[in-house]
Amino acid sequence: MKTAFVLASALVAAACGCVSVRAEEADRRAEVLARVAAYARCREELALAGHRGRREELRGRLERMGRELAADGIDAASFIGVRGRSEDIFGDWFFDGAWIVNSVYWNLGRKFSPERFFRKVAGRPRESDGVTGAGGVPDSAFFINTDIAAVTPARLLADDERIRPHGNITITRRKREGKSKGFYGMDERGEEYIFIVDPPGMEEQVTAAEVVGSTLVRMAGYNVPMSAIVTIRGTGNPKFDGRRAVATILVRGYRGHWSYRAFRNRREIRATRIFGAWLHNTDWVDHNTGVSVVKVDGFPLTRYYIFDFGGSLGSWNIRPKDPRDGWENYVDFSEIFAWPVRGPLRMLGRRPRPYDEEALPYSEAVGLFDANVDPDRYRANYPNMAWRAMTREDALWAAGLIARYSPGQVRTAVELARYARREDADHVFRTLMERRRRILDHYGAADACAAAPDPGEAAGALE
Repeated sequence: MKTAFVLASALVAAACGCVSVRAEEADRRAEVLARVAAYARCREELALAGHRGRREELRGRLERMGRELAADGIDAASFIGVRGRSEDIFGDWFFDGAWIVNSVYWNLGRKFSPERFFRKVAGRPRESDGVTGAGGVPDSAFFINTDIAAVTPARLLADDERIRPHGNITITRRKREGKSKGFYGMDERGEEYIFIVDPPGMEEQVTAAEVVGSTLVRMAGYNVPMSAIVTIRGTGNPKFDGRRAVATILVRGYRGHWSYRAFRNRREIRATRIFGAWLHNTDWVDHNTGVSVVKVDGFPLTRYYIFDFGGSLGSWNIRPKDPRDGWENYVDFSEIFAWPVRGPLRMLGRRPRPYDEEALPYSEAVGLFDANVDPDRYRANYPNMAWRAMTREDALWAAGLIARYSPGQVRTAVELARYARREDADHVFRTLMERRRRILDHYGAADACAAAPDPGEAAGALE
């Protein structure tokens, strides 16, 4: 027990110590990308060099740069080339294909894997790759270690103002993918966005979930597009003008989706399950990912993004959440096959479900969002194969990050959703803080990682 506690304390402390070398997250990301670009360029020059002396010079330089990057905790290889793409498998039917492949093919393959069976018997799950000595993760194409405490409420408000569209919006193309309604558009500066509106009977619900979820996850260090609540103006389309929407800046160099299964042995990818449980985001799956390839100092570098947080909080994108969401997959074969045993027991009251089947939405703007959470059991709409591989050590790392958020930061993220009713904003804030407390208590992280000083009070209701 003592060893386990020491391990838990070390892992959570590692997450708490994930601070940037600069005050601003943008500076840190730019520094990492510039260094990786220089490394990649040197590698390319070596491959093309013809003179032996030149090759030796470049080889020595490349080895030195590689050692320096590794010593500074930068996974340079993750930025070079594109791996784990899903679109090559699923094509135009990606959404349905991702559901089928993960629910059936990969899920069954995992259940009948000999390696998994023997590891389970031996009590030795597959550990994450590339973890630092302190249990943290290196800076990578997926995640940049960030000083969460440095992201003050004032900075969040400044970011919100900076990313909001300016002036009238010009519709550039229709949105055809996914279930949510909206369009692609450009503001008067030439910035491109995707605009999503709330479905009928769910006013504020999807748009608020997108802003709250994306803001909190981006603060941790993941690649997440920036979003803001806006009122659409100037399109000339009466279906959209005057409506509330969430405007998300388009990711440049988009190259399709990536698969969680392909990166299921990375700690920062496995641990997204804990963030999903905190935010109640059941749509954290393959079809909400994006690969970006953009040139940095003339060399193309890859970054892996997480998209679409409209399925967070009480929203399921096209409807409010059901009580079972987060506890079972949309089509849960384990529940179906176990029904002959569990069904009669439940009818006899011997095996109740872990959720209230009669629970109702809090309001139209919030949906069904309560504090009932078990992070180890949390499930997405269809199986996320990286979540299935998560170990306790992966979870402790993420719990350590979540422990770093202050009440003021969380409150400000909720204020950015611009709920019309104060009661809705208060309910979302209280529920997020209670889910956070339960997750930290579940992993014993509340004592192992003391909360950082609150970097500032929330700014209050926004205009």
